[in-house]
Amino acid sequence: MKKYRNIHHHYLSNFFKQSELNYDSFWLFYNHEDGIQMEPFFPDQKVYSFLWEYSNPDIIIKIDEWKRAFRRNNIEIVQEDKLHIRNYLSGERKVYLDCLETSFVTADEKFKDLTAYDAGQRFVQIVTDESISFTDIDLSFLEVTDTADKFRALIRILDTDGIQALILNGYHHRRELLKVCIVKKGEACIQPMEFLSLLIFENTYVAMPFNW
Repeated sequence: MKKYRNIHHHYLSNFFKQSELNYDSFWLFYNHEDGIQMEPFFPDQKVYSFLWEYSNPDIIIKIDEWKRAFRRNNIEIVQEDKLHIRNYLSGERKVYLDCLETSFVTADEKFKDLTAYDAGQRFVQIVTDESISFTDIDLSFLEVTDTADKFRALIRILDTDGIQALILNGYHHRRELLKVCIVKKGEACIQPMEFLSLLIFENTYVAMPFNW
């Protein structure tokens, strides 16, 4: 795994004016054989892992509603897990949004088998202080219909006390996993790192999160 600090804001500058960029990001480039270990970047923090799927009109409604997102992707949920679920609409299709509240050690193990493509399309994590509960996270941005406005509203939840980072997913050349960690400007977790060059950035794909 290689890590780089994105000092030129190649991704965020598509959505924010330079004067509005109160955020930094670092990018983690994984190889297929690398294990995912995010805890060293965010020690003693909690993570909310969001995965979503669209309803499938080709299966029985009760089965569709039972499968939701986690079961569709073989994510094991046990009774003691802190599971949060929400439903949204994308046109006439239902969106099943599942969220798991865990430590990073648990999250890395739970979601390790997601493909880079699936993670890049439908997986986002919000990192918080231990004191932050699910209801403390303002998810009203998910009601915004314009996807660019929704993304900007998502990033701005970093202005909330106790919310430390957003982790988006994508893939780089050979379709291997890429994680984009967005934090408040000046956070210690991004120092020191190599700078992300434009050449590396041009070989990446990061989907718009929550893009229904």
